[in-house]
Amino acid sequence: MDQIFSVASIFKFKGISLLLAVMFVSWVAFRPSGGASTKLRAQGPAASEPSSNLASNVSPVATDPNQLVLAAVRQAVWGPSIACRVQQTTKAYGQQALWIGEFKSEAVSTSPMRRIRYTARIAVGATAFDFIQVSDGRILWTQGGPSGAPKRIILDQVLQSIPSGLQYPDSRPEIHLMLAVGGQAELLRGLYHRYNWYKAVSGKIAGADVWQLVGRLRTEPTRIAGNAPIDNMNSVLGTPSPHMPSEARLTLNRSAKFPYFPMLIEYFQKAREESTGASRFELMTRIEFKDPTTEVRFDDKEFMFRINDNIEEIKDETQDYLPVTPIPGLNFGLPPA
Repeated sequence: MDQIFSVASIFKFKGISLLLAVMFVSWVAFRPSGGASTKLRAQGPAASEPSSNLASNVSPVATDPNQLVLAAVRQAVWGPSIACRVQQTTKAYGQQALWIGEFKSEAVSTSPMRRIRYTARIAVGATAFDFIQVSDGRILWTQGGPSGAPKRIILDQVLQSIPSGLQYPDSRPEIHLMLAVGGQAELLRGLYHRYNWYKAVSGKIAGADVWQLVGRLRTEPTRIAGNAPIDNMNSVLGTPSPHMPSEARLTLNRSAKFPYFPMLIEYFQKAREESTGASRFELMTRIEFKDPTTEVRFDDKEFMFRINDNIEEIKDETQDYLPVTPIPGLNFGLPPA
């Protein structure tokens, strides 16, 4: 989840540490289905965007793609409980990492903060370890490896800093962004702030009706934005690192059963062939959310986090998710008793 690290922080690391940081930014884990290549062919001498993997009968979409990403954030925050499998592969600095995991997200009737659980097994060469992100709706915990310092976000504080009540109007989508902490919701929140989504088409992938959006790193801030430090971290303006994924492609389900569900997220780096001068896009990270279902049972124990006895430090990141300034026109704090 983008809560885990900002993209701007990825490239402070080298080797395996850098590769794992790239994966944490992307959020979850997976191997391309059907042995898909990690390099896409150039679209002529100057490819302007990654080539599409949609089936035939592709149609342009009139809706602003950025609004579709916002709708996906809203659905991830307020939609029904859901579970799915997750797979991710990431390439960086000549190494490849593979995550295979499971994600569960439970809507809670008494709070907009969901209960979530994401667990994955990560393999980088001969090295393997476990990753977990879990929330009981009050505190979100993230930990990679048995000895890594756990990260904590106190969701109660985030909720208290946002306008009171549980029925947030769709006329204020920035509220949905600020409630997107952890899980798919925060991943989409980061994608919205980081990339300018300039193209949307509809089509089919593996028989499923989808929207496919294409974006590139923003050069200007979003018109609608979250109001927390994490949103500034995600909005990489100016001169980003040359190693940062410059393009992204987001495939959203457009069925009535799984509206706006993020089926596939891909990060690309634009490169130029030295021999021909032609542009191509190299696939750096591919994340797939597979086999979603709303028919899932949840156990309270799944959302409990136990701190290992050998952990000496807990990193609290709550401040990164609290509003920097009051949101105009809205009252803050919990409703009066």
